[in-house]
Amino acid sequence: MRSYLSRVTLFALSTVWIATSGAQGQDPPGPRAPQQAPEPTPGETPGETPGETPGAPPAQVPQGPRGVQTEAPDGPSADPSADPDAVPKAPVLKPPSLSKFVEAEYPPAAAEQGLTAQVTVELLIAPDGTVQEAKVVQPAGHGFDEAALAAARQLLFNPATQDGAPIPARIHFPYVFEMVQAEEEVPAEALPARFEGRVMSADGDTPIIGAQIKIAAIEGDLSGQTTTEGDGHFYFMEVPPGVYAVTIEAADYEQTSAQETLVAGEALEAIYRLEEDDEEDEVGFGAVARIPPPPREVTRRSIGATQLTRIPGTRGDALRAVELMPGVARPPLGVGALIVRGSAPQDSLTMIEGLPVPLIYHFGGLTSIINSRLLDRIDFYPGNFSTRYGRRRGGILEVAMRDPKKEEAAAILDANLIDASFIVETPITDGWQVALAARRSHIDALLEGTLPDTVSALALPVYYDYQFLTTFQPSENDRLRLMVFGTNDKMELLFTDADDALTAGNFDFDTAFNRAQLSWHHKSSDRIVHDLDVSAGNVDFTFGAGDIRFQLEGLEIYGRGETQMRLTERVRLIAGLDIYTIPGNLTYNGPALEQSTNNPNNMPGSPPPSNRDIISTDSEFTVFQPAIYLESELDLRPVRVVLGNRIDYDNATDTFASDPRAIAHVTVSEALKFKGGIGMFSQPPSFPESNKDLGNPELEQTRTVHVSVGTDYQIGDNIFIGVDGFYKFLSNVVVGTEFGGPPFFTNNGTGRIFGGELSARVEPTGRFFGYLSYTLSRSERSVRGGPYQVFDFDQPHILTVSGTYKLGWGWEAGATFRLVSGNPETPVIGSTFDTGTGQFSPIYGEINSLRDPAFSSLDVRVQRYWDFEDWKLAAYLDIQNVLNNVNPQGLVYNYDFSDSEPIRGLPILPSLGIRGEL
Repeated sequence: MRSYLSRVTLFALSTVWIATSGAQGQDPPGPRAPQQAPEPTPGETPGETPGETPGAPPAQVPQGPRGVQTEAPDGPSADPSADPDAVPKAPVLKPPSLSKFVEAEYPPAAAEQGLTAQVTVELLIAPDGTVQEAKVVQPAGHGFDEAALAAARQLLFNPATQDGAPIPARIHFPYVFEMVQAEEEVPAEALPARFEGRVMSADGDTPIIGAQIKIAAIEGDLSGQTTTEGDGHFYFMEVPPGVYAVTIEAADYEQTSAQETLVAGEALEAIYRLEEDDEEDEVGFGAVARIPPPPREVTRRSIGATQLTRIPGTRGDALRAVELMPGVARPPLGVGALIVRGSAPQDSLTMIEGLPVPLIYHFGGLTSIINSRLLDRIDFYPGNFSTRYGRRRGGILEVAMRDPKKEEAAAILDANLIDASFIVETPITDGWQVALAARRSHIDALLEGTLPDTVSALALPVYYDYQFLTTFQPSENDRLRLMVFGTNDKMELLFTDADDALTAGNFDFDTAFNRAQLSWHHKSSDRIVHDLDVSAGNVDFTFGAGDIRFQLEGLEIYGRGETQMRLTERVRLIAGLDIYTIPGNLTYNGPALEQSTNNPNNMPGSPPPSNRDIISTDSEFTVFQPAIYLESELDLRPVRVVLGNRIDYDNATDTFASDPRAIAHVTVSEALKFKGGIGMFSQPPSFPESNKDLGNPELEQTRTVHVSVGTDYQIGDNIFIGVDGFYKFLSNVVVGTEFGGPPFFTNNGTGRIFGGELSARVEPTGRFFGYLSYTLSRSERSVRGGPYQVFDFDQPHILTVSGTYKLGWGWEAGATFRLVSGNPETPVIGSTFDTGTGQFSPIYGEINSLRDPAFSSLDVRVQRYWDFEDWKLAAYLDIQNVLNNVNPQGLVYNYDFSDSEPIRGLPILPSLGIRGEL
C-alpha cells in the first residue's frame, strides 16, 4: 500500500471587486464572477474555463460608474441621456495581487481516506491588503472548508486601486487539496510556469491599457488570454511549461506576435512594445524599438526611428534628430560631429550594433551614413554610462538595426534635392531574411557650374553609402545576424589663387570605410544569455591641401563577448570582453601638430602653414586596446543599484586604466523616479598624439570623473519630464608643449564641466507629438597650470522646441526652433610680417574672450501621404533655416589680418522629396 503526503496549492485567482469605499461587504452592481464553478468538460481540469490557460485570471473589471454607485442618485442628472455631452470617464482600476500565501492544513481524516477537494472562498480585501471577510462559496466538506477558511483569513494582498487610490475588493480564492505519493518527489517538469510582463508604446514608455494578450501552445490545444491593467501589466499565474505563440493586440496599435518558452517552476517577464497603427502614416517607412537594452546607466534617451523620421529640419534622417536631445551642442558649420555636455567631438563614440564606427555623418553633417528606415532604435548616453562602453570620456550614441521584414518582400525608393536612396528586403525562408539599401548624393550635379573662376573642380563633392543585412534563426535559442556596410565621401578642388604658398594647389578630401559585422545571440537558459559580435574592415582617411597631406589607412578589427546571468530574481551579473586593434600606415607631410582645442594656433586666422616647421613621416603602426568589464545589478526595490568596473589597456602608451562606476535608481511611484551616479572614464590619446614621429609615446590616458543626479516624472499617459544635473572633472588632458617643440604633447591639462538639463516630450497618443530640451552649462580648460578658460565648444544655452501635428486627410506639418549660444572666438589684435616667407602671422588676444552671435533657426516640414491598393506614396518639403538667418560662425581675415568679416552660416536650405513603398 502506498503512503501519501497531502499538498495544498493555489490553483487559480478570479476577481470581481468593489470600486467604492462606502459599500464594504456589499456585492457591487454590474457583472459578478460566478459563485459556483462550472462543471469541467472532459479533459479539462476543475476550475479552468474552456479556452483559458490554467490560472489565468479572467480580469473582468466593471466599467464606468456601475461599480461605484449602489443606488441611483436623485435629480435630473441621474439620467446620462439628459446631457448628451456628458461622457463619464472610466476609472483606471487595478485588481489586487497576492503578496503572502498561507497554506491550508490538510484535514487528517481526509488525508487518511485519500480524499482530495477544491474549496472556493470569497474574500473581502480591505484597502490595507488584509482579509476583512471570508466565506465559503464552493464547499467540499470533510473538514476542507474549515481548513481553507482558517488559512484564507491570514492571506495578505497588494490592495486593489482606483486611479491609484486603494479600494476594497471582493475576490474568489480557490484552495486545492491533493495527495502526492510520499516516496516520489514532485518532478520539476510537473510544476507550472508563470508568464507576466508589460505592454508599452513603441515610441516611449507609455503603458497601453486594455491590450489583449493571447497565448497558444505550439503543441496541443491549450490557449488563454488576458488584458493589461492600468500600468500595462499582464499576468498568467500558472501555465503548463512549453513553447507558446504570443499575440498582442490593442486599439490604434499594430498587432505584434512573439514566441516564448515557459520553463517549469520559473517565471518569464517580457516587455512588448507596439507600434502606432495610423492609416495616414506610412507603414513600413520606419522602425521602432521593441525591447530596449537593460538600463545600466543614469540617463539613457532612446529614440524611436519612426517618430524621428518626421522631425522638421532633419530631412527624415533619424540620426540627425539626436541634435534635439538635451546636452547635445550645435556642431560648427560643415562639421558632422557629436558634441556632448561640453566635451570635444573626439571624446564621444558612435556605435552600430554594439561596435564602434569611425564616423556617423557624411561631410557637412547633412545626412547620416545609415538609412534611417533600417533602424530599430537609437540610444543616447550623455554621461555616466555602463562599463560596457569605454575608451571615451564624453557620450555614447548607439544605433541598433531592425530585422528585415519576415512576412513579404518590400521596397522603398526615396529621392530629394540632395540625394536618392532605396531599400529592398525579402524573406528567403522561414527564419531567414535579407535587406539591401544604398544611397548616393547628387550635390555634384547641383554645384556644377557654380564655383568661382579661381576654383576648378577635379571631383565635386559626392557621397554614397550602402548596407546589406541578413538574419537567420537556426533555433529558438540562437539568432545570427550578418551586416555588411560602408560609406565614402570624396571631394577634390584646384585653387589657382591662394594666399599661402604651402596650401595653394589641390584640395582633396576622401573618407571611406567598409565593414563586415557578424553577431550571435545565444540563450543558454532563461537565466543565462550570451552575445558575441565581431567585425573587420578597411578604413581610409585622406586630406590634402597643397603640399600638406595626411593619410591614415588600416584594417580595423573589433570584437565583443558578453554574458548576462540572472543569479536570482533580484541579482543579475554581466561580464564582458571587448578588443579593438588596427594595423595600418600613416603618411603625413605638413606643419608640426599642435593641441586641437583652446590653442590660438588652431583658431581661424592662424599663422600660415608656411610660417611653421614642416615634418614628414611614413610609418606603419599597430594599435591594440583590449578591455574587460564586470557589472552587478541589484534589485533592492524600490532601489536598483548597478556596480561595475572596467579595465582598459592601450599599447601605444603601454598604460592600464581602471574605471569603477556606480549608479542607483529609486522608484518612488509609477510616475516619479530619482537617479544618480558617479564613475571614472578613461580615454587613450589619439594616434597622432602618441605617435613617435608626430607626438609623444610617453603620454598617459586621460581621466574624467562623472557625477550626475536627476529625476523623471510622468504626467498622465503621454507626457514625460526629466531634469538632470551633471559635473565632470578632467585630468591628464593632452595639451601641446609651450613652444610647440618635441615631445609636442604632454598630459598637463585639466578641465571642468558642469550644468543642468531639462527635457520634456509628448508621446503621440493622438495627432500631436513634440519635444522640448534646454541645457544650461559651462565647459572650461586649463593648460599647463594656467587659469581656466572657456572651452572651444562651450555653448552655455541650448534651447530646442519641436512639434509635429497630423492635420488629417494624409497631411502632416511640423516645426523645429533652435536657439543656441554662439561659439567662443579668440580675437586677433595685430600681425607680424615674416620676411623669409613673405607671410603675415596674427597676434592673438585672450583665448576665447569673444563669442559669436547667438544661433537661431526655424525649420519646417510638410508631408502628404497617399495609400493606394498595392503601394504607398509620400511627398515632403523640409526647409532648414526658413527665415534665412545669417548666423555668423567665426571670422575670416584678409592677408595681413587688418580686416575681417563674419563667416555666414547655412542659408535657407529646402529639400523637396518623394518616397514610394511597394
